[in-house]
Amino acid sequence: MFKIRLDEMLSHPLHTSAFVTLFSLLIFLPLIRPPIILTTLLVTALVYVSMYFGAAFAKLPVPGLNTREQ
Repeated sequence: MFKIRLDEMLSHPLHTSAFVTLFSLLIFLPLIRPPIILTTLLVTALVYVSMYFGAAFAKLPVPGLNTREQ
């Protein structure tokens, strides 16, 4: 299921800080109503960082999951 791997996220400090910053900005942006182009760029960057972490987590082995059948 969905589980955040904090140790893997912290091994990529630039991407983690970008994810946290973009997420928090997009949560509070409706309060200041920025231009639509800025909002689109921020959402695009957040999707990119999320896809990066998804690819990084997919490469890691899942604990407790045995892929070889015996």
